[in-house]
Formats: sequence, C-alpha cells, structure tokens
Amino acid sequence: NELNFTNDKPYVIYGFAAVPNGETLTIEAGARIHFHSESGIIITEGATLQVNGSFSNDQQLLENEVIFEGDRLEPNFSDVPGQWGTIWLLEGSINNTINYATIKNALVGILCDGNPSEVNDKLSISNSQIYNSGSFGILGRNTSITGENVVINNAGQSSFAGTFGGKYNFTHSTIANYWSNGFRQLPSVLLNNFVLDEDNNATITDLQEANFNNCIIYGNDNPEILLDEIEDDAVVFNFKFTNCLIRFEDNNDNFTGPNYDLTDTNRYDGNIFNEDPNFKDPSLNQLIIGDESAAINKGLGTFATQVPVDILNMNRTASPDLGAYQHITFPEDD
Repeated sequence: NELNFTNDKPYVIYGFAAVPNGETLTIEAGARIHFHSESGIIITEGATLQVNGSFSNDQQLLENEVIFEGDRLEPNFSDVPGQWGTIWLLEGSINNTINYATIKNALVGILCDGNPSEVNDKLSISNSQIYNSGSFGILGRNTSITGENVVINNAGQSSFAGTFGGKYNFTHSTIANYWSNGFRQLPSVLLNNFVLDEDNNATITDLQEANFNNCIIYGNDNPEILLDEIEDDAVVFNFKFTNCLIRFEDNNDNFTGPNYDLTDTNRYDGNIFNEDPNFKDPSLNQLIIGDESAAINKGLGTFATQVPVDILNMNRTASPDLGAYQHITFPEDD
C-alpha cells in the first residue's frame, strides 16, 4: 500500500523516501506530495517511478495533475525556491515515467543519473511543469531523457542541464529561465560531455544525442544555450536544434567554434533567434504564448504529429506553434 499514492489525502515526506529494488512507486492523478526541508524521493537500482497525472476535460486546468512541493503552505512560501531536495532517479532505476505533474520549489526538480544507452529511456516526462528550482529544473548526468510538452522556468543555474554526456530528446517543450533571485551563471539549456573531480581533472564521455524539436529556449539572460565540450577524438558530441525559438545573441564574439556555427544545418535547422516569444507573464511562471509571439505556426509538422495536442490538450497538428502551448489571445486589462 505504501507504494501506491492516491488522491484521497495529501502526503508529507520527511527525509528521503526510497523505492526498493524491484518495486514501483505509482502516484495517481490528483495526488499531492509535500516535502519537508531537505527531503525527497529516491528511486533506487531496479526500481521504477510512475506518475500518472491526467488532464481534466471539464476545464482547461491541470487540476488532475500530480503536484510535488514543499510542506510550507503559507502564501509567502508559494514560490520560494529550494524548499526541499529532489526526485532522484539513481543509476539502474528503470522505466520512469512522469505525466501531468507540477514539480515546484525544489533544490533540483529531477536528478537523473546514468543508463544513457537503455532501449527504453531512463525517464520519459510529458505534459509537466517544473518551477522555482534552487539550482536545476532537470539535471541529467550521463543519462537518457525524453520530454514532450515540458515547461521549465526559474532555476538558480540551468532549467535543463544534460551533463557528462548522455541522450536527450525534447519535443514541443518550453525551457525558459527568468530567475530573479540573484546572479545566474548558467543558461536555460546546458549541454556538456565531462565531469570534474576534486582535483579539477576531467572525465569525458559521449553526448550520444541531444535533440530539441519545435521548442522555445528563452530567458532573461543572453545567450540561453551553452554547449560546453571538451574535444576528444574518441568521443562524440552530437546535438541539434530544429525549428526552435532560441535566445542567442553573441555581440562580443565570446562563443566561437563549430558548436556555435548557427548556419550549420546539421546542428541548427529552421530556428528563429532572438525574437519575442510573447509569454503571458514569465515572472509568474505563465509561459503560454500570446498572439504576438514569433513562435506562432513555426513548428515542423512531423514533430506536431508526434505530439498532437499541447499541454492544455489543444490540437496543434493543423498549425503547430513552438513550445508546449498553442497561442491564445490574452484578455485586455481593465
């Protein structure tokens, strides 16, 4: 019974709750999970996490989603980053899926380790939002992640970081970072192929692939992508941005080399740079786009067919917009 979280009553976790080898933690639609400070969930080797949130057809709200947040429910804590630890998918955990979830106010929303070459990706996440992370929204370390209709915003470092190589595929996702709680050193999206030890020596491994398709990658810094490669003839560093809206403006020529050749269609194809996504209010994590967005009808139909509805269950196949949302007309202020 402890491995089946229902929506009957909220759960409060003190410390780290670990799912043992061979077991699956199933979280039903509408469940509410609260974490005390420095707490979280660990999915151990041979274990699985299945988050089965759903969309409510009654209203265009994600009310049947699963929500992970802290245990301080006072209004002043509703958007405070770093209130709890993380959802940690250890190396060897398998077939982890998250659908229709909101993960907010963690230190790291999801920490995903290892198994970059599994037939089934270590994590498949869809129709989910990750906000107000003290350091990273999603931090992958030589792992494999597929994301569809994923929205990430407000992280102290990167909203998404695929580090130490691995395999990552995001389609129709909005990966933004409008962090306002201090200086941010890293962009919205970070990719690298190495890890440093305590003596600053690097271990390098393959970035097998990192594909971003029909996505919006934006924020309040510039540029919002960093491709941090240590070159080695024995490893690969494969990435591609296809039909994305990206904030990348290198006025001082700080980013040079083949990784930043925006005319290379093997790595950058059909993208739009530095035009306004027209988010409703990114400071409030409202990243739906308006009717003045540069992302309207700029999606490639192949990827829209793969993800035929947006995160609010609106069909996108006829005229796909970039990112996780189809655009709307914002109501006029009184």
